[in-house]
Amino acid sequence: MAAPAFVVQAGKVLNPWVLRVAGRVPPWVVMHHSGRKSGKEYTTPLVAFAARPDQEVLAVLPLPWGSGTDWARNTMSSGTARLTRGGAEFVVKDVRLVPTSEAAEWLASMPSMALSAAGIEECLVGTLHKA
Repeated sequence: MAAPAFVVQAGKVLNPWVLRVAGRVPPWVVMHHSGRKSGKEYTTPLVAFAARPDQEVLAVLPLPWGSGTDWARNTMSSGTARLTRGGAEFVVKDVRLVPTSEAAEWLASMPSMALSAAGIEECLVGTLHKA
């Protein structure tokens, strides 16, 4: 589902304000990603969860507006991104698109229920590494 026009416009106004607290207030993070064509560095406030399905730690990034957003397309194109949370830097590698139903199985009950309640259909998932 594409973001409605009013959400896109609101994001342009609100994102600079949200960026001021996003890296400090869980589950918010700041994602640093590069443009697919321009190579320009961008920062985007997002919600992210950590999951541990096996031995690896995964970053789960919900896609409430689907995989067509610029940040999602940039991240899928490069296969990697950086996250900032609580002053710590992380690298997300091997990014892939997964159905929320699959990602929800790896999460704690509260994030899993929140994703289901919000009707989010897809998530970006990648291995999480300390930078």
